[in-house]
Amino acid sequence: MKHLLYVFGLVAMVAGLSSCQGNNNDDQANATCPVGTTYYNGACYTGNGGYVQPSGTSYQNGFYADTYSGTSQLQIVNGGKMQEFFQYGMGVCNRAGGASGGYYGCDAYVGGSMDMIIQFPPNGGNSLLATFVAQPRVNPYFNYGYQLPSGWGALGIALGMVTGVFLPDPKQYNGVYRNPLQLQLAVSLINNSVGFSANGYGDAWSGLNRTKITIEVPQGKMQDNQLPFIFKVGDVPAAQGTFTRCQRMNCGL
Repeated sequence: MKHLLYVFGLVAMVAGLSSCQGNNNDDQANATCPVGTTYYNGACYTGNGGYVQPSGTSYQNGFYADTYSGTSQLQIVNGGKMQEFFQYGMGVCNRAGGASGGYYGCDAYVGGSMDMIIQFPPNGGNSLLATFVAQPRVNPYFNYGYQLPSGWGALGIALGMVTGVFLPDPKQYNGVYRNPLQLQLAVSLINNSVGFSANGYGDAWSGLNRTKITIEVPQGKMQDNQLPFIFKVGDVPAAQGTFTRCQRMNCGL
């Protein structure tokens, strides 16, 4: 069946994504959220928008890596795994049941801009807060985006136009949209205690809620100014680079 185009746009976009170095000073400290909730802008939220009071543990000692500032390093080494992270972990692309393209497609995010920020409690500890921010690749002159339903989704739309009852597309991804995405990860020492590994799972309301997310620092400690790292999705390396210590309180978050 011919797919029915239900979202198509031609717009000009300017991506204003700032690194830790460039953000405004912010004295607010990130706090620990209960399991099953997500930290965002000073509060913990459940999947249905409910608010949960965070605990007193704060995350202020921070490092950042990005793809664009030149003051840190972040490089994608497995485009397929990063597409999986962008689509099912953050929900920013390929949400339609059929095809997605332009700035709605995950290819645009693999080739776009990304920030990865880690923050520790002031006195160390066995956890860290990881923040991920992603923006699609944009052209300064012309951009477009489209999303197409699956065959069953197109049939549901056609049926709805006739009967007024629109059936959902069974192949459409309906997980949460998290951009920025913030995850609490448990920290343990590795390589004879010269490095550490931070491990956890995707957001509880995302498609990666049972997929292991890892930030591995083969050699380094939170007192250093730079930390080489490997970012893994399901134990598979997806990106790598070097974190640089944030120069702004709370990394500007």
